[in-house]
Amino acid sequence: MSATRLTRALFYSAATLRGATKTQVRSACSGCSSCSSLCGQKGAKRDLSLTAAARQFAAPQMKPQVSGVVSSKLRNDMLEVKFGDGTEGRLPFVWLRDNCQCPQCFSVEALGRKLLMDDLDVEVQPTEVEETMDGLMVKWSDGHQSEYSTNWLQNRSFTPTSRALHRERYALRREPWGAEHTMKNFDYNTLMSDDRVLLDWLLTMERKGSAMVKNAPKKDVAGPELIEHIAFVKQSHYGPHSPVINRPNTNNVAFTNAKLGMHNDLPQYEHMPGIIFIQCVAQHPGAGGESIVTDGLFAAEELRRNHPEDFKILSSTDMYFWDKGHANYSWEMPEFYKIAKFPVIRVNGNNEVMQIAVNNAIRDSHMDLPPQEVKKYYAAYKRFHNILYANAMTFKMEQGDMMTLDNVRCLHGREGYEANSERHIESSYLDWDEARCRRRRLQEKFGCFV
Repeated sequence: MSATRLTRALFYSAATLRGATKTQVRSACSGCSSCSSLCGQKGAKRDLSLTAAARQFAAPQMKPQVSGVVSSKLRNDMLEVKFGDGTEGRLPFVWLRDNCQCPQCFSVEALGRKLLMDDLDVEVQPTEVEETMDGLMVKWSDGHQSEYSTNWLQNRSFTPTSRALHRERYALRREPWGAEHTMKNFDYNTLMSDDRVLLDWLLTMERKGSAMVKNAPKKDVAGPELIEHIAFVKQSHYGPHSPVINRPNTNNVAFTNAKLGMHNDLPQYEHMPGIIFIQCVAQHPGAGGESIVTDGLFAAEELRRNHPEDFKILSSTDMYFWDKGHANYSWEMPEFYKIAKFPVIRVNGNNEVMQIAVNNAIRDSHMDLPPQEVKKYYAAYKRFHNILYANAMTFKMEQGDMMTLDNVRCLHGREGYEANSERHIESSYLDWDEARCRRRRLQEKFGCFV
């Protein structure tokens, strides 16, 4: 690099530093326990001196400005690049052209692609490539010119590291648990007032799928109010919340005093609720009303490991779930008739378990199977049931407790109780799309995004 270009780079970095030092000091992660594993700054000091902050900021910023992309090579349909820090990436031509960041192809304001598939040539080729201290400049066979920053390219360089990091942005790695599990406790009012604690709860829910919120106010909308603080309530035909009490003329088996088998809520919906908030407004004082909870992910992996044929049956055979009824309250849908159809164990393209759907009460009597395959299905389902219960934990919620569960992973049930009991549970829902959205924004806010 010429002395002139190096001098410009140094001046550019110094100007950037003057404008960013104060922000950097204020936004440095405090090393909160909830995000230390993501940001690697556990125990970091927040009150850095300006000099120390300047050095800390300059170190990572100077290198890309001076080095950027140091070499590139065309090979087959890819551009092989080497970055200034020694890392390498292989960038497919068509992907590079599709993701041009110029104003004609990408909206900085909307953060969305403007280039249409109609205008993308899958066989596009670079005609000229120039490495710069800022990244790459590419001229294309379709006459277009693109520029890409070093950081943008490195974050998307198709390496195992870059792919794994974005996988974690999408969804955190889940940690299965068995009967020895203890739920982490959170305080209701602190969740409503402290975003760092809220982030800790969100991370806990993604990883463990369960947490206990203590000291919830004694009102039926405490769950929806907490959910509204996070994002939006997931409505169902039961409205924004459901009083789980012994109702006359009930429209759901859960709204009785009977023993309730462990289940996931609302599999009669094609898009099941992501997180369920189960609030104990009043508990039955005597024996009965105990909760039983299990991790469906743990049980599914046990089934896969020890009974692979049963796992295959339950993950590849669709089951019907249905719910038909009438309103008990003014906020419920007057009449409803839901049917959904999918496997009890849902896996993605990598054969990873993504959803558990078990609900004995609304599992339909209609089965879309040849009759000779029905008994084999029941045998696999019964084995899964036994594993779920063998690894469950039982406890009794107290007034003010609000159990939060990953509803597409964890199952919950209850013991029966006396018909005239004042036991009162409230349930409400939050979608995972909204929960992960809030988690990512809070990670950005506290500077601990991967």
